[in-house]
Amino acid sequence: MTVIDLSAQLEEIREKYPAWWRSEDARAELQALWGNAACNAHGVLEGDEEITIALDPQWKASVHIARAPNGWYAFALSYSYAISGGTSPISVWNRMAYTAREEAVEAGIHELKRTYQGIIDSKGWSPETQKTNAARMIALLDAYLNRSRQMSLF
Repeated sequence: MTVIDLSAQLEEIREKYPAWWRSEDARAELQALWGNAACNAHGVLEGDEEITIALDPQWKASVHIARAPNGWYAFALSYSYAISGGTSPISVWNRMAYTAREEAVEAGIHELKRTYQGIIDSKGWSPETQKTNAARMIALLDAYLNRSRQMSLF
């Protein structure tokens, strides 16, 4: 299993195309890098899988996974909590690629844990119930990471 840092390739493309964010040629180069992955005009890949961990309807965390034709995996996140949330698309502009699905899932969950840890670490702005629920979300994310996995016989 390997994590592939695509930062250098992304930077080369950004330097090559001054308006890289709207350049069809830049997007085409990235699609080729991802094994000619199908994406929309903005480089967004269609997800193959979503893993959602929820405490309740307001407290939810999801890792969205896509597998590119070259076998690489990419992820994006969505999360919510009582007073905020966030989401991002899976994209050919992702800085990291993963050669194994489980590695992408784990990286996504670790990023979600950092997000919820930020609520716990905040000074003064968030009510204690937010911090308590953030700690509960981190425990749920840890439980997912530590779940028993089915062994493959083949």
